[in-house]
Amino acid sequence: MQEQTDRELLEEFAASQSEAAFRALVDRHLDLVHSVARRVTCNDDLARDVAQMVFLKLATKPGSVPKDIRLLAWLHRTTRHKAIDLVRSENRRRRREEIATQQQQDMEPELDWKELEPVIDEALAKLSKNERTLILARYYERRSHRSTAEELGISEDAARMRTARALEKLRRVLKKRGVATTAALLGTAVAANAVTSAPPALASSICTAAASSIASGAATTTGILAVAKAHVAVVAAVAIGVPIIALQYAQNTKLDDKITKLESEIVALKESDVVPKKHATDVSPENPESETESNAADAEQSLDEILAQRDPLARLRGLLAYVDRIGAESIPDVFAKLRQSTPEWDPDARIASQLLLTRWGSSDPEGAIAYIEKLDYKESANALPTVIAALAAKDPKRAAEWLQDPDNKMAYLPWLNAALAGTITKEWVRHDPDAALEWASTLPEKQRSGAYSGVLGSLAATDPTRASALALDLEPGQARRDVIGQIVGSWGEQAPREAMTWVLSELQGDDLTEGITQTLSSWAIATPREAAEFYEQLPDNAREGRYLRTVASMWARQEPSQAAAWVAAQPEDAGKADAMGHVMWNWTVADPQAASTWLIDQPESPSRDHAIGALAKATFDTDPAAAVTWAAAITDEARRAQTLERGLRNWVRQDADAARRWVQESGVITLDEMHRLLGASAEEKK
Repeated sequence: MQEQTDRELLEEFAASQSEAAFRALVDRHLDLVHSVARRVTCNDDLARDVAQMVFLKLATKPGSVPKDIRLLAWLHRTTRHKAIDLVRSENRRRRREEIATQQQQDMEPELDWKELEPVIDEALAKLSKNERTLILARYYERRSHRSTAEELGISEDAARMRTARALEKLRRVLKKRGVATTAALLGTAVAANAVTSAPPALASSICTAAASSIASGAATTTGILAVAKAHVAVVAAVAIGVPIIALQYAQNTKLDDKITKLESEIVALKESDVVPKKHATDVSPENPESETESNAADAEQSLDEILAQRDPLARLRGLLAYVDRIGAESIPDVFAKLRQSTPEWDPDARIASQLLLTRWGSSDPEGAIAYIEKLDYKESANALPTVIAALAAKDPKRAAEWLQDPDNKMAYLPWLNAALAGTITKEWVRHDPDAALEWASTLPEKQRSGAYSGVLGSLAATDPTRASALALDLEPGQARRDVIGQIVGSWGEQAPREAMTWVLSELQGDDLTEGITQTLSSWAIATPREAAEFYEQLPDNAREGRYLRTVASMWARQEPSQAAAWVAAQPEDAGKADAMGHVMWNWTVADPQAASTWLIDQPESPSRDHAIGALAKATFDTDPAAAVTWAAAITDEARRAQTLERGLRNWVRQDADAARRWVQESGVITLDEMHRLLGASAEEKK
C-alpha cells in the first residue's frame, strides 16, 4: 500500500479528526520540528515547548496550512517563528527577574534588632489572630512547618505558604512604622531575638508567690492570677487556626471542589492578606462591620459589575463570592457570556473561568464535559483539565473511568491524554497514593508517564525519599525515566547532595544519565559553583557532554562571565563546544557588549567557533551587521558558511538594501560570496 502524502493525511485529519492521521504527521515531522526549535532556542525544555505549540496549532487549525505550500515548509516557518517568540518572551521574563532580584538585593540593609524590638509586638498585634498564630508558632516557638500543620489540620505546604504570607504582612506593617527590611531578614531577626531566657531567679519567685497565695486562700488577688491569664492568652493565640485548604495546579491549576478557596491567584497578585471568603468567626477584630458589609456587597454584584471594578483585589473577592452563590444551573449561561464578552488573555476572565469550571465540574461533570465538547480544540483543551481536576477531587475513580472510556471523544491526542492522566492522579494522590499508583500502572505508556508524574511528582515535593523508592518499583522504560528525572529535579532543589547520592547509588544506564542531568540542573540553578565542583569530581570517563552543558546553561543565566570562564577551562571536546554555545547565547542576550568583549580575547578553537555562532544567532534580529561580522570570523569553513548564510538571509528579509550596502562597505565578504551563500534563495525567487 502506497504511503499517504502529508497533504492527504492533513486533509483526513481536518475532515474526521483522525488520531491515526495526526499521529502519522507527528511521527513523520517531529524530528525536524524539534531540531529547528532546538537550534533557535538552544534549550531542550524550550524546544519541547515549541514542538508542542507547533503541532497544537496544526491540530487546532489544520486549514491554516495553505494548499500551495508544502507542510514541511509550513512546519519549518511556524517552528522558527514560535521559537523566536518564545525566546524573546523568556528573555523579557529573565530580565524582569534579574531587575527584581537586584532591587531586592539593594533593599536588604542590615536589620538592627534594637530598631525592631520596640515595635515588633505592637506590629504583631495588627495581624489577624490566624496570622499571629503562624508567626508565634514559627518564629517565637521555633516550631517546624510540619508541626504547625499537624496542629492546624492542614498540609505542610499550606502551613509554609500561609506563614510566608503572614511574615510578609508583618513586614509591611513594620514598614509603615519606619522599619524597612525584607521578609527573610525579618524572619531571621525575630527567630533569633524574640524569645530570650528569663532571669534564673524569676521562676522560683513566681512559684513562691503562687504557693503563698494558695496557702492564704487569696489566689485571686495575687500575682499568680495575672501570670495565669497571660499564659492562657499565649496558648490561645498558638492554638487557634483557620483550616483553609490551599489550591495549586502546576500547569492548568490544581483545583479543589471547594470553590471558595483561591489562594494561589491571590498570592500571584502579591497580596497575601486576602482570603477567598470570610465567615463570622474570621472577621477582623479591628473592623468587623466593614468586612461583613464588603462581603455582602461582593455577593450581590453581577459579573459585569465585578469585572468592571478598578481594584484587582476587589475583583477577586467579587468573583469568589459570585461563583459561590450562583446556582449550578446558571453556570452554562454565565460561562458562555464570559467567553463572548471578555478577551482570552484577560487574567480576571481566566480566573472566573477556572472558578466556574471547577464549580461546574464538582456539581455536574457530565454537563460540563458535554458543553466543552462543543468548543473548538484549543478552548476545550484549556477547559477540560479544570473540570476533570474538580471531578477527580471528589471521585478519582469516576474520573479514571471517564478517561478510559472507549467512547470518550475528548482525550484523543497523546499529550492531552497524558496531561489528563496526570491531572487525575494529582488529585487522587490526596485520597489514596497507593490506589493512584496502581491505576497508573495499568495505562498505556503515554498516559502512564503523565499519571506517574502526577503521583510521584506530587509526593516528591514533600517526601522525595518515598517518591524515589516507589519509582524504582516501576517497570523500566521511558515512563519511569521521565518520572525519575522529575523526582530528582524536585529533590535537587531541596537537597542536591542527598539527591545525587541516591542517583549514583540506585540508578544505572539511561536512568542514571537522566538522574544526574536533572539533579545537576536543579543544583546549578541554586548553587552553580557547587554543581560545577561536583562535575569536576566525576571520573573522566563519566563526564558526559550533557552534564557540562547542563551546569553551564544554568550558571550562565545567573553569572554568565563566570560560567564562560569555567567552561573555557575545560578540556577541548564536543561537549565543551556545545556548552560554550549555550553560555554565550545567554550572555549575549543579557549583555552583548560584555559577551563580545570577552570573546575577542579567546584563542581559536571549536568552542570559540560555537560561541561566535551563538553570539551571532542572538543578535541576528537586533544587530544584523555585528552578527554577520562575527559570523565571518568563524574558522571552521562549514560552520562559517552556515552561520553567514543564516544571518544574511535574515538580514535580507528585513532590509535587503542595507545588507548589500554593508557587504560593499565592510569588506568582510564579497558580493559574489554573498550571492553564492544566498544562491539557493535567489533561485527560489526566480
